[in-house]
Amino acid sequence: MQWSAIVPVKASTSAKSRLETNAAWRTELSRAFLSDALHALVGSSQIQRIIVVTDDTGLQGQLDPSIELNFVASAGLNEDITSGIDLVSHTPVAVITGDLPCLTSAAIDSVLQLAGEHQRSFVSDAQGLGTTMLLSQDPKNCQPMFGFRSHAKHAQAGYHELTSDDLDINALLIRARRDVDTAIDLWDARRIGVGASTSALLDDL
Repeated sequence: MQWSAIVPVKASTSAKSRLETNAAWRTELSRAFLSDALHALVGSSQIQRIIVVTDDTGLQGQLDPSIELNFVASAGLNEDITSGIDLVSHTPVAVITGDLPCLTSAAIDSVLQLAGEHQRSFVSDAQGLGTTMLLSQDPKNCQPMFGFRSHAKHAQAGYHELTSDDLDINALLIRARRDVDTAIDLWDARRIGVGASTSALLDDL
């Protein structure tokens, strides 16, 4: 099964405001997170199309040429995501947040393999309160509810939470769940293992 990925991205000037550091470094960090997440998507054997939905014109010319950029005058996260989903007509769709520096192609492939068993599904964030991935085999049946307590909202709407008892698969799911909003999250991401862009930036500290 081949999927289309929608990646919503905030303008870098407003990204990661909960990280207690200066704005310039937050911008670099959010770009590094995005770079690592997109690198993992490009390498996935099950992703045929990647659409970044953003109001950040600074991304023009900065991404892999295989990645589509859909610029929007942001009306809100879920509205922006929906504008990306509307570009997908036939393939299953996966909405994937851009702040997943631990993500790997193997982790994505494992998530998509699990998601293929359900019409609609999601991956919880590491805290169990939010959502890092939202998946639907029918793009017309994908209604994003990201934001406060999105885990509960997606579960109540009938999305199946993706989990596994297999230790190897669970280790990959941990990578898919580890979003980064705070310094503690960043510490945990480094413990799990971050991608090349994030690692290079942190090594320069």
